[in-house]
Amino acid sequence: MSSATMPALSLAPAPAKPVCRKAVAAAPGVEVLAAAHAALEREFAERCPQSVRLYERAAAVFPGGVTHDSRHVAGPSLFVSQGKGARKLDPDRNSYVDYWVGHGSLLLGHGRKEIIEAVQSAAADITHPGACHEREVRWAELVLSMVPGAERVRFTASGSESTALAVRLARGMTGKPALVKFEGHFHGWLDHAVAGVDVPFEVPFSVGVPAPVRGMTCVLPARDLNLVADLLSRRNDIAGIILEPTGASGGSVPIRPEFLRGLRDLTTRAGVALIFDEVITGFRLAPGGAQERFNVRADITCLAKVLAGGLPGGAVCGTRAAFAAMEFTADAKRNRTSRVAQYGTFNANPLSAAAGTAMLGLVRDGKAGRKAEGYADKLRAGLNTLFRQEGLPWASYGVSSIFHILTSDPAVGEMIRDGEVDAADVEPRVLKQKGALDGLLRRALQVEGVDLPPGRQAWISAAHGDEELRDTLVAFERAIGRLRALRCLG
Repeated sequence: MSSATMPALSLAPAPAKPVCRKAVAAAPGVEVLAAAHAALEREFAERCPQSVRLYERAAAVFPGGVTHDSRHVAGPSLFVSQGKGARKLDPDRNSYVDYWVGHGSLLLGHGRKEIIEAVQSAAADITHPGACHEREVRWAELVLSMVPGAERVRFTASGSESTALAVRLARGMTGKPALVKFEGHFHGWLDHAVAGVDVPFEVPFSVGVPAPVRGMTCVLPARDLNLVADLLSRRNDIAGIILEPTGASGGSVPIRPEFLRGLRDLTTRAGVALIFDEVITGFRLAPGGAQERFNVRADITCLAKVLAGGLPGGAVCGTRAAFAAMEFTADAKRNRTSRVAQYGTFNANPLSAAAGTAMLGLVRDGKAGRKAEGYADKLRAGLNTLFRQEGLPWASYGVSSIFHILTSDPAVGEMIRDGEVDAADVEPRVLKQKGALDGLLRRALQVEGVDLPPGRQAWISAAHGDEELRDTLVAFERAIGRLRALRCLG
């Protein structure tokens, strides 16, 4: 059925932005913020002199002094030399409760014995066979056994590569060129994904991508099924719709499962591929990811992070129909001119396959994910209690073992914190807006022994326990005290 003849659906309107009913605290001035930054940088330098020296060397060889934009701070970056369980050590032997956990990939924490042994065994055999190998087959079989509805899988070297392959598969599946994504949703750093990620959404997060290339991606406001239905009724060139199934940035801008079900209905009717970017949620929300948790099936699923057990690796899986254009046939002309092609020197590398197979074998019963989620529930509750006691209009929220902290909008933060509004009903631009104190809070926490990622999401592993929870809440209390002493808080 063509999109032009799609029957009308009864769709709920997008939720309105909550009315701000509470007093708004005055933000500290520029001079106060600058003085606080200088004071915290001095404390960091005293605590972490080796990190400062290493950063000076890094700044001489790396643009921006880092190898990943998320590791950039307004000052020397923290360097880490070792990790075990939920903690890591810097070169000065300072310990940190870790909420990066390998950018979300280490669901079992650092240094899990079974994963290390699997990698060592693989490395002893061969690091790169330049050929097919049994470990990649075992890895693929585990993926297909865990992800609902998946019938085919192809490995990549990263999450960004996974979303790029997914888009190409959607185009090969439908014969159409355009992609739809939603404001705030992050799908890697490649050309198809630079639009509509950060506030202001109208400005791509990177230059170097020509306007005609960006024009192949249509960015819609999140959460409004009516807008999706209207677009699909007006355009017949849409190959696929891609989204993070818990909402932008790992759920920092949450969406409800009803939205996923509505998208599934609309895309099926329009003959458009539905792509779930489960790079973050895959194997974390449940052994089968968001599709298992919310009982919604995508045509194509993007995977990475937990998939490879902490080593580099990604994958795309999905239905046979989604991968049909990738199959080789006896028709040489078709293979040359009409086939979805993919290469990659390190696709399904034996070391990544060994680590991934060990990881998936350990998490497939769901116990690790449930343990991490239970910790996250306690942490979010503990932080909101602390914020309330400190008189701070901040909020912690999130789904599963991912948590977010909102400091940028006092009125909305207070309402989320106190349960007066669900974050899923808040305007995305509010939830994605960075707060003036975010960087200072992060540095103050490092000084107190907690390493929190920048932006709007942080991750928890099954190795986090009662001791880490206690130390984290104490660190937050002390960090807040530091900011208050520096006149950043009332």
